[in-house]
Amino acid sequence: MAKHERKRKNNEHKHKSNEHKNKFSFKKFIAFILYISFFIAITSPFYVLYGPFQNVKKTLVGMVWGSRHRYLVEMFLSKDKIQSLVGSTKTAETKADEDIEKINIQHKNDNEIIKYEINDKKFDGYLLEIKDPTRIKIAYTKYSDRGQKTSEMAKERNAVAAINGGSFVDKNYAGVGSTPGGFVISNGQVIYKDCDEDTPANVIAFTKEGKLIVGDHSINELKACNVTEAVCFLAPTLIIDGKKQIDDPQCDGANPRTAVGQRADGTVLFLVTDGRKNLVKLGASLYDLQKILYDHGAINAGRLDGGYSSTMYYEGEVINSPNEWDGERTVPTALYVEPEK
Repeated sequence: MAKHERKRKNNEHKHKSNEHKNKFSFKKFIAFILYISFFIAITSPFYVLYGPFQNVKKTLVGMVWGSRHRYLVEMFLSKDKIQSLVGSTKTAETKADEDIEKINIQHKNDNEIIKYEINDKKFDGYLLEIKDPTRIKIAYTKYSDRGQKTSEMAKERNAVAAINGGSFVDKNYAGVGSTPGGFVISNGQVIYKDCDEDTPANVIAFTKEGKLIVGDHSINELKACNVTEAVCFLAPTLIIDGKKQIDDPQCDGANPRTAVGQRADGTVLFLVTDGRKNLVKLGASLYDLQKILYDHGAINAGRLDGGYSSTMYYEGEVINSPNEWDGERTVPTALYVEPEK
């Protein structure tokens, strides 16, 4: 009898011991999740940047390179490698290839502006058709130590529409937009330059007659063409003389974008696309911008600053969704449409 009782107690002890071993531990589960998350966070950049997935690599590098956090990419890749990824495109020579005589201004003093909404699986955006190209002007920040929001510069000038402008020097990654890159021409005057007047830069420029000039040009070359408005940004140019300049669909990754084009009749196209809103709509590549502008009839087109800067103002309000945390980034320049003549 005593032997049987000891056996029963031993079985109960073993059963309780097994129950203890099989009992779910919430603390251990959380520790496991944290470990896995930490492991993925540490190894993912190496796996993506050094792994075999070229398109994923281009998209990721392009997104980060188009933001104010370029240093994150520079921690892992050389500048040559970065350029091979973000600039992976067959781009035609952009100097002296454009024949602006092909542009025949047909809508001078026409105040019509047509707005289009763009809905793509990768991005959303807006395109404005401005019939009279002579209404396009360059705005410049009134502050010496910081930029202004695109909408602020537009309202100060009673502009009908506006988009953010050219490049700027982002000292210490502060993103205040105080100092332009290259040079700025407004109302026929060179109001800023960080280079001599014979050094070419990639430009978005308008002549007094309203003809768009894109590609690499110096200040003196633009003066000879009677340019009255100009800002600078980065190559590649999108379209020259009706010819697409970009072959790589992934060129420069997926980001919010801003671009300008012109039809043969002089109509100017303002294009802004959004991005970085979720894991699906990350943004447009330069190839995407090129296609939209080409499909809308542009024979010449170039890009402006994108990313956090991309902003479109129309009829008293910002109509796109800028990616900056407080709605709009401050920038040194903007392109705007003058009030009706």
